[in-house]
Amino acid sequence: MTNRIRQMMKIIGTAGITLISVLAFGQDSLFILRGTWEQIPEATEVLRLNATSNWSEQNAIVERDEGVASNLVIVNADSTSHQWSLLIGVNEGVTIGPGETAVVELPALPMGTYRLGLIDGEGNGLGAHSMLQVGLQTDANLDLFHWNLCDWETDQMAAWNNGTEPDPSAPYVPNYFSINEQVYPTTLEDPNALIDVALGDTCWIAVANHGKMDHVLHFHGFHVEVLTSNLQPSRIGWSKDTVPVKTGEGMTLQLVANQLGTYPVHDHNLIAVTNAGFYPGGMLTQIIVNP
Repeated sequence: MTNRIRQMMKIIGTAGITLISVLAFGQDSLFILRGTWEQIPEATEVLRLNATSNWSEQNAIVERDEGVASNLVIVNADSTSHQWSLLIGVNEGVTIGPGETAVVELPALPMGTYRLGLIDGEGNGLGAHSMLQVGLQTDANLDLFHWNLCDWETDQMAAWNNGTEPDPSAPYVPNYFSINEQVYPTTLEDPNALIDVALGDTCWIAVANHGKMDHVLHFHGFHVEVLTSNLQPSRIGWSKDTVPVKTGEGMTLQLVANQLGTYPVHDHNLIAVTNAGFYPGGMLTQIIVNP
């Protein structure tokens, strides 16, 4: 047994995560990385889950087949310990020390959008969280987009960067709002945030709300159908132009591009479409339907 396998097997296995007894190499990997987030003027340091050891401001997406268990490698390339978890139900997660690697098992899940990421205060507060898409890649003719939603309070982020815990009794007043770790107008440069389709196309949008507040998405010009929801199953089958996405929720939406033009999509909360109070900004993108 190699030292790498011994190290992996030594640190794997806490509540809710299954020990991998036989390691099959070639699994998808996520790297916990620290870097500078250039999207905001404060240019604060943040944490991300990247697909490689190369820094990216955007968290990587994990894709899996419906009803099939699989493995995932988590590499902590940061200088401090972090706690990783698949964010379904109550889960204590896996603690991964600096420089350590863990192999975790993702359970067999029904089709849908789920959340995963760091659950320690610093890891969560600095934004190392993303989504698990299950069974959403089955139709090659169906365009699939994804929106990782989040709200940010830069004072709290500064506290984490200074090695202190934010005051839990202080009011939470977020001043930045993002889609895929991008704030408007940069959201329009992200091919996963900007819905760019042809007339008559049907597309799916995987949405995960990692923020501390609910976000209500308003679609100009279109109704979207709720296909899956892990927190609001009663809304499955809804067809609305305004969809509430609760904090901690994973949701899958279907949009049929039945009219030409360019249409905005935005959070209905006014502060969420600003950058530190300046409009337009924040959680705002577009739908472009081409001939």
